[in-house]
Amino acid sequence: MDPPRPSPTRGEGDRVRVDVALILPAYAKLNLTLDVTGRRPDGYHEIDSVMQTISLHDLLWIEPTDCRVFDVVGTPIDGENLVLKAARELEGHVSRTLPFTIRLFKRIPMGAGLGGGSADAAAFLKAANLLYDLKLKPAELTEIAKTVGQDVPFFLSGGTARATGLGSTVARLPAVPSSWRFLVVCPPVEVSTRAVYAAVDGTEPTVHRTPALVRALTETPHPDPPPQGGREKDRPPGGRGMFGNDLEPASRRLFPALDQAIERLRAAVPGMTMTGTGAAFFAGFQNGHDAQTALGAVRQLGLRAWLCRPVAGP
Repeated sequence: MDPPRPSPTRGEGDRVRVDVALILPAYAKLNLTLDVTGRRPDGYHEIDSVMQTISLHDLLWIEPTDCRVFDVVGTPIDGENLVLKAARELEGHVSRTLPFTIRLFKRIPMGAGLGGGSADAAAFLKAANLLYDLKLKPAELTEIAKTVGQDVPFFLSGGTARATGLGSTVARLPAVPSSWRFLVVCPPVEVSTRAVYAAVDGTEPTVHRTPALVRALTETPHPDPPPQGGREKDRPPGGRGMFGNDLEPASRRLFPALDQAIERLRAAVPGMTMTGTGAAFFAGFQNGHDAQTALGAVRQLGLRAWLCRPVAGP
């Protein structure tokens, strides 16, 4: 089913204002790096991660109504719906009921480490703030977002950013080169974030890739740090090892099907890196031609794959 197509009355960036409705994209994210830096007394892990929004996205159609209607088109949502949780938290913050009709067009795979649910929740918060003229400042929206999920604050702005602590402390970074392309591959395995973090016992040392990537991105002049996908001989010098994820060993131990899939995948496209807790993996390329070649190799394996561009923040 296609999204509703009322006549637009005003365009603003990625938002389309249609009468009293809004249509917003909710972009997926990649963890270009993910270092686990410690475990708190309450059992939660602290991370240091460079995150990047990409062009793979869900679509959120929302309008104010006199009753609450929520319809998902595409992949059903398992577990708690973060859009409805965001609505409850927002209503509690402003002390008023916010009835709406939402159609959520799902394209981002669930349980893949791509942040689809959090992206949808952030898109809702931004849309509701506009539609109901709540006039909430960015700092207020961020505090509400933290109550919904640790990575929801990142999605309020997206782009390239460093996430630290539990993942909710976000600092903007210079954008990665717009010419980069990301091949995203999702094996048919749904991964439990809670189970993966519970399996991280701290015995495997972190490589601390994040500080190195942050330095590369903030150097002047911009160094255009190379992605690491593709064949060994095709990778630019220094590209290998720039991306990485401390959670990969735990995910592969817990989910044998994921372990088998990544072995096949890396045989076809070396340099694939896990995002989040998995199951999705990605490789970066400096141009679309090399990325298209790798996409063809992945599709021969029968795996779902997308060729994505980086999406900059506002």
